[in-house]
Amino acid sequence: MLNQILPFDGQITLFLSSILPRNKLIFDFFSFFSLTGNSILIWAVISVIILIIEEKKNPGISKKDKFFMIIFTLSILSTVLIVELPLKNFFRRPRPSNHPLAYSCPKSYSFPSGHSATAFTAATVLSFFDKKRKWLYYSIASLIAYSRIYLGCHYFFDVVLGATLGIVVSRSTILLASLIVVKK
Repeated sequence: MLNQILPFDGQITLFLSSILPRNKLIFDFFSFFSLTGNSILIWAVISVIILIIEEKKNPGISKKDKFFMIIFTLSILSTVLIVELPLKNFFRRPRPSNHPLAYSCPKSYSFPSGHSATAFTAATVLSFFDKKRKWLYYSIASLIAYSRIYLGCHYFFDVVLGATLGIVVSRSTILLASLIVVKK
């Protein structure tokens, strides 16, 4: 079955990576969202901005702000530890090599996408605490995920599983932390 899925995955990937033209402007746009291995910086900046805005509304760090910082940190760390250590090393899927931009990709394995996982982890946590901007957070996460396909660093299924893992890990972290806080 895997032999049937992988060629299909490659075809979807080629289609998605060729939707937009190849030029410097679009390459730079997706490179910004990808930040060559450091997409977590985008989420850290967004989180700090939100905390500053909340601080101006209500001076002092509230219990909600502390809870957010704990959940955000635990979710990101859990996602990175799950994706980068056991999963990538278990599956050992090589990155796409026939892609014109693949030279700018990390040397680690492709499956699942760590960028997509952390992007959707962050989007899920931020959406839990700030529901009115949910569309913004998931839009940014989607741009990061698509950037990995456009830049030739991941296959479609790498990105989909990474995004799914990010959502599952962050929702699990929120649920567990909420149960612990309620018991106190």
